[in-house]
Amino acid sequence: MKIIFDNFTEKSLLFLISFFIIFYSFINFSYKHFETYKINDENLIKKISYIELKNNINQKLTSDLTYEHILSKNCEITGNMHDRHKVRWVKLLFLKNIYQVSEKLNPNLPFYVNIIMHSLLIFLSLVFLNQTFPLKNIYIIFFLLYVTFVFQFHLGEYSYSIFEMFFASLAIYASKKKNILLFFFIVLMAVLNRESGFIIILTWLIFNQEYKKILIFSFIIFLSFLIINYESINCIINPKFFVPLDKQEGQAIISEFGSINIFSRVLVGAIYYIIPIGLIFYGVFKNNTKNKILLIMSIIYLLVFLFATPIFNIQEKLIILPLIILSFNLYDKKIEN
Repeated sequence: MKIIFDNFTEKSLLFLISFFIIFYSFINFSYKHFETYKINDENLIKKISYIELKNNINQKLTSDLTYEHILSKNCEITGNMHDRHKVRWVKLLFLKNIYQVSEKLNPNLPFYVNIIMHSLLIFLSLVFLNQTFPLKNIYIIFFLLYVTFVFQFHLGEYSYSIFEMFFASLAIYASKKKNILLFFFIVLMAVLNRESGFIIILTWLIFNQEYKKILIFSFIIFLSFLIINYESINCIINPKFFVPLDKQEGQAIISEFGSINIFSRVLVGAIYYIIPIGLIFYGVFKNNTKNKILLIMSIIYLLVFLFATPIFNIQEKLIILPLIILSFNLYDKKIEN
């Protein structure tokens, strides 16, 4: 009995520490993500105060102008990666309402709501993975190191990736528990958050060999996606809407990879692609029962990272963190399909 109590206390303490590490990391990231300097009247660069920074963040989170481009639903293909944001309007409308309602309660509240909400989503991702299969302490520490490493960078669309990581973790949980209704709701929310959420549908096949059911399920999800985004159908059917091939201002795409120096190519290739995807392959191939669905998902995500995102974006790699943890546990527990 004492051993059980001691183990419970140790795990609970580790999760408590994990939450505070995630929370602190996201606070630190929030200060780096937004502009912390300004040019004063004397044309000198000056660091803005904490209060002014917080006010700027609150204003950006609650301003209608922040969401106007996406919520206008005026679909057009300009060759810019932001074109595809038009089909993400449900999530943006959700966030806009949360921030504006919180502002009515307290003008400074949106700043804290943003931090608490995204920190909780990261923490709950870890919790649901642990509910799927009890995680070793080393894997919890790995999860924290991975997250804190990513948040050392300046991240662009971090919110989409955090939400998608949460949905992926919850989908793994629902798949293992064979809860099809929960799984359906999760995938629908993931797809409305970002179109790469369609890949999460395959998660059901990691633990369940129900191919016919998942085909029907995929059709329903895709149809729901089209109905919700019916105003953008003309753009959706054009491949350039989701994978623009034109040069992006301020961003580097895969076609420009050869233009950077050899050292940067090796570094970016290793940190952004080879190591994250390689960890999944390592966990899968070390297991006697090779999970082909997990391998297929990894390859699809690699293609998405290579051709549908800027090469220096690291926030998208948060999406595959649940798959990395899963691959480790498939190896340790020898879980079969």
